Amino acid sequence: MVVSTATMSNEQIRQLELRIKQLKAQMYNARSQYGRLQQKLKDKEEQIGDIANRIRTLQNALLNKQKTLYKLKKQEDQIQIKLQAKRKILAKQITAAYVMGRQDYLKLWLNQEDVFSIGRILAYYDYFNRTKSNQIKRIKTSLKTLTTLKNTIKLKKVDINNVINKQIKKKQTLIFNYKQRKKILAQLANTLENQSTELKRLEDNKRHLETLLSTLDKAPKADLAGQINLANLKGKLVSPVKGRILKRFGDKLVADLKWQGMLIAAPLGNKVRVVAPGQVIFAQWFRNFGLLIIIDHGQSYMSLYAHNQSLYVKMGDWVQANDIIATVGNSGGNKISALYFEIRYQAKPQAPRYWLH
Repeated sequence: MVVSTATMSNEQIRQLELRIKQLKAQMYNARSQYGRLQQKLKDKEEQIGDIANRIRTLQNALLNKQKTLYKLKKQEDQIQIKLQAKRKILAKQITAAYVMGRQDYLKLWLNQEDVFSIGRILAYYDYFNRTKSNQIKRIKTSLKTLTTLKNTIKLKKVDINNVINKQIKKKQTLIFNYKQRKKILAQLANTLENQSTELKRLEDNKRHLETLLSTLDKAPKADLAGQINLANLKGKLVSPVKGRILKRFGDKLVADLKWQGMLIAAPLGNKVRVVAPGQVIFAQWFRNFGLLIIIDHGQSYMSLYAHNQSLYVKMGDWVQANDIIATVGNSGGNKISALYFEIRYQAKPQAPRYWLH
C-alpha cells in the first residue's frame, strides 16, 4: 500500500518541483517543430494517464457496488426463506384454530364434566389466538423489510448502470486521445529525417536524464538511513512487471549508444510494482521516457520506471516493496506497450539482471 509521508517537507517538495519545472523548460525548444510536437505529446499522454486513472477509480467503485448488491440480494433470499417458513407455521396455526373453532364454547361446557379440562381447552384457545397474532406481526415486519430491501436493490442497480455508462464514456475519450497521439507520433517521425537526427535526439535524451538525476540527487530528500540497504538485496529484488525482455542493459541502441536499463514487454494497463522500499522523488512526464517514476532507496540508490500509462503515486510518497505504483503503457512516444526499468547508484546505471531475483 502506498502511504504519504512527511519525511520530505512540503517546502522541500515545492522547491524540488520548481527546480524540475525550470529544468524541463530548458529542455524544450518551443521554437522548433520537434519541440512543439514534444509538448503536444506530453499534454496528450498526461491526459491519457488521467483518464486511465479515472477509469481505474470507476472500476473499483463498480466492484464495490457489485459486492454490496450481491450482499443485498443474499439478504433478500434469506428473508424470503424465513418468510416462507413463517407462512407455513401460520397456515398450520390457522388450520388448528379452525378445527378447534368448530366446537363453540357452549358445546364444550355441556360436553365436559371436568372443570379443569374445560379451563385447559379455553387456555388453548387463548394461546392459539395470541400465537397466530404474533406470527402475523412477524410476517408483516418481514414483508416491510423485504419491500425496503427491494427498493434499495433497485436504486443500487441504477447506481451501477450510471457507473458503467461513465466508464463507457471515459473509454471512448481514451480511444479518441490515443488516435490523436498516433497523429502526433507520425508528425514526430517526419521530423527525424535520418539516423544522425535520431542519434542526436537520443544523446540529448540521455544528457537530460542525467541532468535530472543529478538534480534529484543533490536535492534534500528523506533520511532513509537504517531503513534499508539496497546493496544487501542485490539479486533478491522482485521484477517490476512480468513480461518478455526486449532489451537488456548494454544492448546496442544507436551507433555507440547502449541501453542503460531493460525494456520489458507487457500488456497495456498491467500493474507496475516497486522493487524495494523508498520514497518517490519524481512522478510526471519526462521527454522520451513518458510518464516516469523515480524512487530514492537511500545511500545513493535509485530505481526508474518509464513509459507508464498512468501513475498511482506522487512526489513525496513512501512506498514498500511490491507496492503498485503505475500501469504499463507506451508513453514517451513508444510504439509498443512496455516498461523501461533502470537501477542507478550515484546516478550511474547498473545492470538490472544482477539485482532482480
